[in-house]
Amino acid sequence: MRLELKKLGLLLLLMGLVFSLVGCKDLRSNDKEENTKESMETEKIKEEEEKILSPLSGLEVSEDSLNKRPFAVMLDNHFDAIPQSALNMADLIYEFKAEGEFTRYMAIFQSNSPEVIGPVRSARPYFVDTAKEYNAIYAHWGGSELGYAEIPKIGVNDLDGIALEGITYYRNKEVGKKRPHDGYTSSKLLREQAEKYKYDLTDDVKPLKFDTTKDLENIKEQMAEKICTSLTLNFFKSYKEVYEYDESLNKYRVIRNNETVIDEHDKKDVTPSNIIIEFAASKVTGPLGTLTIDIVGSGNGLLLSNGKLIEINWQKNSFDEKTIFTRQDGEEIYLTPGQTWISVADPTDAYEILPAEENVENSAAAENSANADK
Repeated sequence: MRLELKKLGLLLLLMGLVFSLVGCKDLRSNDKEENTKESMETEKIKEEEEKILSPLSGLEVSEDSLNKRPFAVMLDNHFDAIPQSALNMADLIYEFKAEGEFTRYMAIFQSNSPEVIGPVRSARPYFVDTAKEYNAIYAHWGGSELGYAEIPKIGVNDLDGIALEGITYYRNKEVGKKRPHDGYTSSKLLREQAEKYKYDLTDDVKPLKFDTTKDLENIKEQMAEKICTSLTLNFFKSYKEVYEYDESLNKYRVIRNNETVIDEHDKKDVTPSNIIIEFAASKVTGPLGTLTIDIVGSGNGLLLSNGKLIEINWQKNSFDEKTIFTRQDGEEIYLTPGQTWISVADPTDAYEILPAEENVENSAAAENSANADK
C-alpha cells in the first residue's frame, strides 16, 4: 500500500513538471510573438520617420536630391510653342501674364532632373523675383529690358540662352517648331554650365507645408465643405484656363483654351495636386506692353485642393522672401503632396466656379471695381 502511494506521488510530480514545462513554453511563445509584433511596429515607425520628402512637392525623394538647389526655367506658352516638355517633372509651375495677351510659365525643378526642357523663353522681372524667393538658378533665353535689369539688381544666378546657345541651349529640330519657339535645354546641360560659372548647386531649400497624414486629415479639415469641381480663370478675353478636378486621381487637369495641357515629353496630361490663384495688381510699364506685377506686398487668392475650394491670403515682404499663403485664420495653408500650380492673375480678372452658388461673385473683382467707382 505504501509503495503504491509512493508511485502515485511520483506520477503526480511528473505530471506537474510536464504541465509546468508546457506552460513555460506557451509563455515563451507568447513573449516571442509579442516581441516580434513590437519589433515590426517599431520598424514600421522607423521606416516612416526615415522617409525623405521633397521640400517643394512633399513626395518621397532620395537623400541626394533633398538639398539640390532648384532650377527655375522660363517656358514659352505662345500658341506656336505648345506643348511644353517636362511640365510633369516640375515641383512647381508658376503662370503669369505676359504681353500680347499670352501667359508664360516658369517651372521649378528641384526633385527631378528632366532630359528635355522647353521651349525656353525670355525673362520678365516678376519671374526673376519669384525665382529669387526659392534661391533658384534662373534659366531663360533673352529677356525684356526690365527683366534683364532685375537679375543683377536682386542678385539672381542666371543662365541666358542668348550667350549660351549651342552650349547649354539648343534648337530642337525634332519638335517641328519655328524660331523663337524651338529653344530647349536639359537638367544636365544646366547643371554643367552652373558648375562652370561656380554657382552653388546645393541649398537648404525652404519647404512648403504639406499634409503628410495617411488620409489627408489636415487637408480635409482645412478645405471644409465648399465643393469645387471646376474653376475657369479668364486671363484675357482670348485666353482662359480651366482647372478641372479628377476625383479618381485627386488631382486637377489644366485645360487651356479648351485643350487639355499635356507634357510634350511623356504625352500625358498635366495633373497638379493643388491649384493656387494669387491675385496681384498689374500694369503696363514698358515698351510693347511689358508689365509690372505687384507680387511683393500682400493680397488674396484661392486654393483648390482635394476637390474643395477656400479663400486664402498671401504675403511677400521682400524680393528674396518666400510668399506665404495663409488661411483666413492666419495659419499657413496645407498642400496635398504633389505638384502645385500657381496662377497669378489681376484682381479684376473674372473667374467662374462650378458647381455655381447663387449670388456668388468674384469678390476680388467686385471689390476692385467698387474702389474704382469711388
